[in-house]
Amino acid sequence: MKINHDKNCQYSNHKSGFTLIELLIAMFVGIIVLSAIYAVFIAQNKEYNKQEQITVMQQNARMAMDMMTREIMMAGYGASTLTRCAGTTTATNTPCVGITAATAHSISFTADLNGDGDLTADSSNPNENITYDLYTSSGIQALGRVTNGTRSPVVENVSSLIFGYFDASEIATTNLANIRRIQITITTQTANIDVDLGAVRTFTLTSNVKPRNLGMAGY
Repeated sequence: MKINHDKNCQYSNHKSGFTLIELLIAMFVGIIVLSAIYAVFIAQNKEYNKQEQITVMQQNARMAMDMMTREIMMAGYGASTLTRCAGTTTATNTPCVGITAATAHSISFTADLNGDGDLTADSSNPNENITYDLYTSSGIQALGRVTNGTRSPVVENVSSLIFGYFDASEIATTNLANIRRIQITITTQTANIDVDLGAVRTFTLTSNVKPRNLGMAGY
């Protein structure tokens, strides 16, 4: 049997593909896209970390201020049965009830919370002898709360703590028996330096406390 071959029938083994130049162009474009995505990721991550630090800084200031104002408000409680604090800056008649020490950067006060007529700083009188001040622990400055001789941190990264004391006429005083209003100013800071500023960010809160027990008749 004779097989006829169509002369017009052609077979081709040629396969299309990318040239080296096309591959290089594709890689170059891909690198540009990846670089752009990475830059956006880095910027977003940086902003997130910054905002997180700012939030923590502000929360620390508010939490510290809330605790101090609530407890200082009770200064002098139980004064009807106990000796009132007297003296300038530091009480000279301890044990006494009220503001026991009033300095620019710390405050100490007592309150007979359990009504037993005893202000002894021990476990039988929890939270009746309190001091707020700044101290440094492991290189970090913190707001400290001392009760019954034991200091514990309230919040960390506190750069400043200032107290102001005023009498009933709103005149600054260090006479413990005359104090009627305490102004508290606390400044907290971020844990790390903000690279945009080249320094830490800070946040300041100021609050005024008028312990109602200090203004009672006979104080």
